This record gives sequence, C-alpha cells and structure tokens, in this order.
Amino acid sequence: MMKKLKRSKTKKGTGSLELEIFSFSKSLLFSLICILVTLGLSCQPNQEILKSVPPPPTPMATVESKKTSFEQDLRDMQTANFDYIYAFRRKDGGVFDKDDKKYLRDNTPLETNRWTSTDEGKAYLAGSGFGFSPENIDALQKRFIVEDHTKPEIKSANQAAKSGNTNNAVNETNTNK
Repeated sequence: MMKKLKRSKTKKGTGSLELEIFSFSKSLLFSLICILVTLGLSCQPNQEILKSVPPPPTPMATVESKKTSFEQDLRDMQTANFDYIYAFRRKDGGVFDKDDKKYLRDNTPLETNRWTSTDEGKAYLAGSGFGFSPENIDALQKRFIVEDHTKPEIKSANQAAKSGNTNNAVNETNTNK
C-alpha cells in the first residue's frame, strides 16, 4: 500500500520529497530509541565493586555529662534570650501543689513571658523581659527559695542604677558587648 501511495504521489508530481523525509525521520527516531534503550540497560553498577566497599564506621558515642532537667530548662530559657530568669523551689523541697502555683502567679508581674515546670514539678522557672519588683521578690521569698539567673550585664546595670551611678552602668554594658 505504501508503494501505491508513493507511486500515486510521484505520478501527480507533488509530495515525493515529503514522503522521503517522513520515512527518514521514522527510521532516525527508531534508531535513537534503540540506542537509548541499549545505553540504559548497559549502564548498571558493578555489583562486585559495590560489595567490596567496607561498611561505614559506626559513630562513636558522644561522651557528655548528662544534664538534669533543671539545667536543660535553664539553658533553654537563656537561649530564648530572656533578660530576667528566676527559679523558684519550695523551702521543703517538695512538689508544687495548686496553692503554690496560685501564690506564685499572684505575686509575679503580668509581664512574665514564660513559665516552665522542671525537676519533676519541684521547681519553676520564670522568664521575662522585665524585672520583678522588690515587693514581688520579698513576697515570693517568704514562701519559696528564689534563685536569680538574670543576665550578668542586666544585674550590673541594675546595681549601678540602685547606687545612683547610671553612667557606670551604661559604660559597663557597652564594654561587655
């Protein structure tokens, strides 16, 4: 049938060049597909080489002293960039109950940004961008052991401000940076 089509187009005098190009492109396309399939099947990794590679070394266990929950939580507070960090513990070393938590919240400023229970409920950490007033600290010290973990540069600035020497506080803060 192809020959008839070829002859009929040749007799009419049109399309003989188009038919030859079409048959040439079909054979070229078939050749390219065969080449790609051959290359794809021949390009596989050598299994002997893959099997001869030693297994990767097992990672060494890192030797690090295990941090307690309190130390980890305190470090998290410091990493969160709180200026004022306070730790509260009951004087008897017990676990905080509902009344302790209420007293703690009632006697701290509203600006306290983060509260974290740590050491299995035996301590609370408070992180804030604002300091606690002396009245707050006094009220809290009546019932709890209060540890101040405020940034050192903030402590020195506060001490200088209390002594009335504000210029030194600014200078100390600038030299620490």
